[in-house]
Amino acid sequence: MFVKGTLKKAGILLTIAVLPFLFGYFIVSFVMFSVIAFIMQFFRDPNRKIPYNNGLIVAPADGKILKGKIDRVQTVHYEDPLMEYILRPGGRGILISTFMSPFDVHVNRAPISGRIVKTQHYPGKFKIAMRNVLTENEKNLIVIDSDYGKVGVIQIAGFVARRIVQYVEVGDQVKMGDRLGMIRFGSRVDLIIPFENTELMVTEGEKPTAGETIIAQMYK
Repeated sequence: MFVKGTLKKAGILLTIAVLPFLFGYFIVSFVMFSVIAFIMQFFRDPNRKIPYNNGLIVAPADGKILKGKIDRVQTVHYEDPLMEYILRPGGRGILISTFMSPFDVHVNRAPISGRIVKTQHYPGKFKIAMRNVLTENEKNLIVIDSDYGKVGVIQIAGFVARRIVQYVEVGDQVKMGDRLGMIRFGSRVDLIIPFENTELMVTEGEKPTAGETIIAQMYK
């Protein structure tokens, strides 16, 4: 239920937090326990019920708590930033952008089964991820080549999120719902899917669950 190593770190922090309590510094202990509780909820990694049906695309990110949600659905083109790695020359795609609040699960999952054909990290700024920050903020691109075409996942760091962790490498085979990586402390994930052979099943404002919520159905 937690990212690997979380319980060990939490145990060390809990031991430290007890010391002020023993010496009567109750407020200090309370603050430290609150920070530990926040860290543990942030690094949770619950199991998900993956649908596994052919051609389905599931949500790569959670957007369920507070302002977390799908807040942008738009058409993108081959000429747009990073789209050359995902779309065919002259082609179009659909971008579904999910904002994750600091209280959402931040482990990102594969939207479709296939082979990792491209990963690339782009250093950048750490502006608030509620805006159009695809071209400016630090980000990480992961491209999956599936039986239905290429699908892209872009992990975008935000004002609080300062580190993107990637779990997969080029050449890896992934199944729908497999863990791709995580972004620490509030961020955004953009999903790019083909336009021509895809039926979109979500709209702006919906609150997806990574690995479970069906985003689209693709056809050959």
